[in-house]
Amino acid sequence: MTINKTISVFGGGCAGYSLIKELSKIDGVDINFYLGTNEIKDNYWGFWKNINDGFDFPIHAKWNKWKISDWNDEADFESFDNPYCIVKRSEWYDFCKNEASFKPVKFIAENIEEKNGIYYKDNREAIRSDYMFDCRTKSFESKVYKQQFKGFLIQANEDIFDSSTVNLMDFRCNQESGIQFIYLLPFSPRLALIEPTTYSYDTQNDDFYLNTLNEYMLEIYNVNNFKILNEEKGAIPLALLPDDNSPAIQVGVRGNANRPASGYTFYFIQLQVKKAFDCIIKSKDKFNLNIHSLLIQFLDKVFLDVLKSNPKLAPKIFISFGKSFTGNELANFMTNKIKIKSLLGMIINLPKVPFIKSFFRNLF
Repeated sequence: MTINKTISVFGGGCAGYSLIKELSKIDGVDINFYLGTNEIKDNYWGFWKNINDGFDFPIHAKWNKWKISDWNDEADFESFDNPYCIVKRSEWYDFCKNEASFKPVKFIAENIEEKNGIYYKDNREAIRSDYMFDCRTKSFESKVYKQQFKGFLIQANEDIFDSSTVNLMDFRCNQESGIQFIYLLPFSPRLALIEPTTYSYDTQNDDFYLNTLNEYMLEIYNVNNFKILNEEKGAIPLALLPDDNSPAIQVGVRGNANRPASGYTFYFIQLQVKKAFDCIIKSKDKFNLNIHSLLIQFLDKVFLDVLKSNPKLAPKIFISFGKSFTGNELANFMTNKIKIKSLLGMIINLPKVPFIKSFFRNLF
């Protein structure tokens, strides 16, 4: 089927590249991809892969085991049907460019500005297209509750990491500044990405993350001599952002692809992109790219409300949450494939009083 339409995509991030990869499969479309001019550092995006999703990803690394840890307890998972995977940004961009290389996609290194519902190029020329997708980074207010992190790719001088198991959340770190944990991807016994992460309204400086890394390496591995090969830093809103009434179709974090209580935006961007593809194929006038059901939104709202009200309980809450699931069940839950049995098991396992209070606070 040939669809003679022009498409403009704004923003050279994950969502933008994902869109041009998918939409370039439509015969007859001409795509202008406005990348922007900001230099972007390499980093990793994590997700659970299931063969039934039908997604084709250039996997950088994958693990069949993962865990959530505290000083006194641990939730362990294993799955061969739903491995935990990561994509490397640079490899994903190359993959998307290659997929779109035989189609009429024009890569334009310009920043785009929106004013009064009209998008302008650097030279102030207005952009006109049949479809416009806005994937640019969206700033959010400091008062928004957010997940903030700084990752360090480190090389140790000896074998210290268990390369078979990802630590999704390791709470064996200082909890005095609110909810804090370590996200650890072990690529080999000597190479790992270690990412100090916070759930907070406040913004931490770079020294905070570096000090956390040094304390963690010394406390957990008895190591104080290692090399930092690369760094990455970011923040994700732990909330759905308000619509800015833009005339363009919003995709990515701007389009609330991130799941409020956990993030994992990469996978959900792919779901949004699939929906955008279907809308164009079916010549729909209105695009509904919402991917988080009202049930998911309510569950996440209650969960976050409990964390905000009881930050000291966070390690216990997350480990109790984890112990509610098998590896396959957790992977399904984190990708919005919720089963009633798993949901009931989670409700039974979580601390009753704070969740009951939050349930009624958010119900009305």
